[in-house]
Amino acid sequence: MPKINSQKAIQNIFLVIGVIALGVMGYKLGFITIINNIREMGWWFIPVIGLWVIVYAFNTLASMLIIRDGSEKSKNVKFGTVYKLTITAFAINASTPVGLVGGEPYKVMELKHYLGITKATSSVILFTMMHIVSHFCFWVVSILLVVIVLPIKDEWTWVLVITLCVCLLLMFVFFKGYSKGMVMHTLSILKKFPFLKKRARAFILKKYGDITDIDTQIASLHGENKAKFYASLGTEFLGRILSCAEIYLMLLAFGQPVSYIYCILIVAFVTLMGNLLFFSPMQIGTREGAFLIIFGILGLPSVLAVTISLITRIRELSWIFIGMLLMKITVKDGSKKIEND
Repeated sequence: MPKINSQKAIQNIFLVIGVIALGVMGYKLGFITIINNIREMGWWFIPVIGLWVIVYAFNTLASMLIIRDGSEKSKNVKFGTVYKLTITAFAINASTPVGLVGGEPYKVMELKHYLGITKATSSVILFTMMHIVSHFCFWVVSILLVVIVLPIKDEWTWVLVITLCVCLLLMFVFFKGYSKGMVMHTLSILKKFPFLKKRARAFILKKYGDITDIDTQIASLHGENKAKFYASLGTEFLGRILSCAEIYLMLLAFGQPVSYIYCILIVAFVTLMGNLLFFSPMQIGTREGAFLIIFGILGLPSVLAVTISLITRIRELSWIFIGMLLMKITVKDGSKKIEND
């Protein structure tokens, strides 16, 4: 009987899940609606899709700054391979209801062949933390922009204050995690839950050495190489600012040019609502509602809110499709696999 390749089997499972999710999302949107919206955008649809080639490059650069710790092993994986894995991981996350439930394990599974399981795990956890913290930074900056450029009604003041405080608090928690590591602390919290404590305790006992190594590597970036740490965080943040250009391009395409600050506020509000309502499968309905609310606040035509929301979904579908294709493509960029760690 031929030996089953477990890596290929897991890869195919991720692929099947992604393809099914892609089909469901396409069906929910309506394939005729998708075609009509692409026609309405015309050639503007090309730069909207192409913009994310650059955004994903920023994500990859942030990840590479984390991976390259000066060790010989960290030189095994090159930019092209990490770029491919970044796109595929985001595609997997975008096609799942909650997100962060498939893309990160997939990246660990692939990167371990170049970095070893410990380094791969710590690098992926660090990048995920960096990605989340950059989002908090993005929301904090957006709140400051709201105060500067918009007249604030009394009912919105408390919303902004509470959101700002929550973002700053969570940033503090994550920076604590950067300085001390987060894996052991997270598992210690899980030990307190009735249905998880036995498994968490058993996992800690079995993998104590690996967990300690991962936490040490997480803490070392912030503690020993602050320049690289903040360069990675800054790169992620700039990638978020750049991603707002798709709203700018869409509004320009429909003859409604606005300040880039407005585009930042739109993306900030929509992503905030999306994260608050993360339990909504594929954010069906929540994103459209968020676009309608923020367009109303900014005095933009509500009819464009629905159209632009649909186009962002089509862009997302396009990149999910690309990410699924890349799963089956090997990038020949000089990356070198190692023996099992």
